[in-house]
Amino acid sequence: MSEVSVTTQEEKPSELDCLLVPLKDRNLIMPNVTVAEVIPFSHLLTTNASTEWVLGRLDWRGTLVPAICYEILNGQPSPAPNPDARFIIVNNGSQGSPIPFYAILVQGIPRLMHLQETDLQQVDAMGMGPLDKVAVNMEGVTAMIPNLELLEQYVTSTV
Repeated sequence: MSEVSVTTQEEKPSELDCLLVPLKDRNLIMPNVTVAEVIPFSHLLTTNASTEWVLGRLDWRGTLVPAICYEILNGQPSPAPNPDARFIIVNNGSQGSPIPFYAILVQGIPRLMHLQETDLQQVDAMGMGPLDKVAVNMEGVTAMIPNLELLEQYVTSTV
């Protein structure tokens, strides 16, 4: 008879699929499940928003989605025009929100990463803004973990 090895959930290394999202001068790390889609930069429809970080609205799959600039909202200068710019469509995690999705302007194609907790090392970073929860280093890359709850509060209250 052969022995069967049973591994419990506690013994398995917890791995999280994340996206390394390029911004102007930094990267964000976001759980893969928060990003619905990466789309090419496209024409924006106007909006009545009075804040400069709301760039306009996108018609995404028949839904008008507010498009925002993370850098401006986070107190940093806006990025220069970039031919590699894209939008990531983000699932709003707030239950019952009138805005189920929003788009963030990004400066390239996000990269999928499979992370374990041990892969992340918290570091001190210069220029952290109010939306940056913590700075981490993984595989030699420094990235910010955004405060998605705060970001969603801003988007929901302004748009």
